Order: sequence, then C-alpha cells, then structure tokens
Amino acid sequence: MKLLVELNQSQRVALGGLLVILLPCFFPTLFTPLGRASPSIFSEWNAPKPRHLQLLKGALQLQTSDRQQANLWSPLANQGWKPCVDSADTPLLPKKSQGYVQVFLDGGLNQQRMGICDAVAVAKILNATLVIPHLEVNPVWQDSSSFTEIFDIDHFINVLKDDIFITKELPSKYSWSTREYYATGIRATRIKTAPLHASAIWYLENVLPVLQSYGIAALAPFSHRLAFDNLPAYIQRLRCKVNFEALVFVPHIKALGEALVNRIRYPPIESGAGGTEYLQDRTNEINHKQGAGKFVVLHLRFDKDMAAHSACDFGGGKAEKMALAKYRQVIWQGRVLKSQFTDEELRNQGRCPLTPEEIGLLLAALGFSNTTRLYLASHKVCHVLSHRRVELLYEP
Repeated sequence: MKLLVELNQSQRVALGGLLVILLPCFFPTLFTPLGRASPSIFSEWNAPKPRHLQLLKGALQLQTSDRQQANLWSPLANQGWKPCVDSADTPLLPKKSQGYVQVFLDGGLNQQRMGICDAVAVAKILNATLVIPHLEVNPVWQDSSSFTEIFDIDHFINVLKDDIFITKELPSKYSWSTREYYATGIRATRIKTAPLHASAIWYLENVLPVLQSYGIAALAPFSHRLAFDNLPAYIQRLRCKVNFEALVFVPHIKALGEALVNRIRYPPIESGAGGTEYLQDRTNEINHKQGAGKFVVLHLRFDKDMAAHSACDFGGGKAEKMALAKYRQVIWQGRVLKSQFTDEELRNQGRCPLTPEEIGLLLAALGFSNTTRLYLASHKVCHVLSHRRVELLYEP
C-alpha cells in the first residue's frame, strides 16, 4: 500500500493500463461466450451492425399506388393445380400384410410431416402395416410431443383404411422393437442405409426381404428417403391424400391456430384513455392501406441451427463467430465442415439465410409497407445474431 501511495501520476496511469490489458487473462469468462454459445458479458462490443439500414429505410419510404396495393394482395391466378382424387387404378388393399414397418422421424414438424407422407407411401409399396411413426426429439426445439399429441390419430387411420394397414402399437411379439433397442447396437431389422430419394425398386429389393425374414423392419434415419419422381401415379396421389386429408391437428391445436389467425387479422382495440387514440388511428391507417384482415406469414429461417449450418458470416464479429462455432459442435456434432468458399461467395450462391434486414428489403421491393402486419412463423430467432436486426422489421 505504501508503494502505491508513493507512485507518481504517470506510474499510476501505466499500472492501470497494464491491469486493463491483463484483465482478460485473469477473468476470461467475461470476454468469451458462456456455456452453450451464450453471448459474453461484453459481447455487445461485437454486436451485429445492420448492413443495409439506410437502404432499407429508403425502400420503406417509397410510395405504392392503390392499384399496386390491390395487385399485391390479389389471389394468384389459377396455376393449374388439381386436388387429390381417388383413382380406379389404385391397387386394392391385400388380404395379408407382409409385416410391420416402423419409421423414426427427426427434424422439425414440416420435415416430420413429409416423413409421415413418405412412410405411408413406403408401406403401400411394400404391402406392409405401418406402425404410427415415432417423432424424435429435435436438439434445437426440444419438443417431445408424440404423433398422437399433434395429429388426430383416429382420423388418420380412418382416412387411410382403404389404402394401407395401420396399427397404433406393435403386437407383444415385437414389443422389443423400440428406439432404445436400436440405439444400443447393430440390429438385423434396422434399415439405416436407405439413400436420399430412394426409388420404389430400392425398397422392394432391400426392405421387403427383411420384412419377409423377420416380420418387421425399422427405418432410421428416414428423412427424405423416398424419391419425388419416377413413382407410380397412385403413390403420388396417396402422398397427397396423407398431407391434405389424413393429417389433421388435434382439436386444441386447431383452436389455438384459429385464435392466432383471428388475432392477427383483427387486432384487439383497447378502450379508454392512455394511448388508445393512437392505437385506433394506427389500426385505421393499416386497414385503409392494406385492407382489413390481411397479413404476411414470414419464416425467417434464421434459427441458430440453420445459421450455424450455413458456415456464413453475419457481421457480428468475433463473439458471433465463436457462438456459431459452439452451435456447430453442440447441434451438428462436427458435420459442418469449414467452407472452401468466402462469405461473399457463399452469399452470392444463395447458401446463407437472409438476415432480417435483407428480408425487409425483399418485402419492400415486393411493395409491402412498414404498416404490414407480420407473423413470424419460426423458432426463436438466433439471439446472438438478431436482437437489433429483428427490431428493424418493426420500426415505423
């Protein structure tokens, strides 16, 4: 203490500077991301800076005519699409099933929904009994909901009763065939070699023999494991039937969805003093410009798993790069290799998710104004990247 008192002013300044330099060495957690790629205490120093702010503000100031607005919200012209129809050339349901087919579906809900459509198609190709698909827990969303907690299972079975055999559970004879069973070793009844977009012939040559030998076959992984092209027309119609007729949400999910849409179409107006006049005027302005009940559903695709998988740089500096690197380790477990392309090349090739500012520019270019109601239909936007960027979409 005596020595410090006797130090002159310049020595004190030098000592203070040395302490600032050495502070990260003694307290590294203050300057590095914490835990599962959370931002550090000082990560705001490296917070993402909007790249297109002035351009976006300029685009939003452009005026669109009433005719342009009317065209913007008009329904698309008939594209020639036809609804799924039953056809006389659909093979009749055989009297006996070849065995049981299990599928384990990963990914998000949309990906799992596609997997269910493919699973029904594969069961039809093999003349097999489909066990109600098992939905894996996604490492990002951590949703453990089962098929029956999301979809109306009785409706699903009833709609497809003339197309394939379906069972809610395996008979006791096959009760050993579980997700845990296949996770603990190599099993003869598990098919894990199905290529992406496999043909119907591949299933007949590789899965049917397993069914005939063991009476059961478990397909995992199963995402995108059936081709979109070169399949019989009745298989494609069946896929369509599953997606648009058989898969119906359970009542409480449907009720929640209807409530959300109603709130977006017609936002509630509070009565009384304290800002109500502004809210009323603002709502009237929106309704006048775009018409009551209109809104845009927007999927940013700016989730942390997609941002990490892209290997792109989003302008957030060192903190962002470290956070995304940790996401890659936790979520993708080393499956994302370092890109051979620069960030500019990746972006020009369309391999980078659009940032909220870029989405704002796209919406403005299409003619939408900043009074347009938006529904962000996605998982939580990656917090390391986007707090300020998402706010830009809401600013008047």
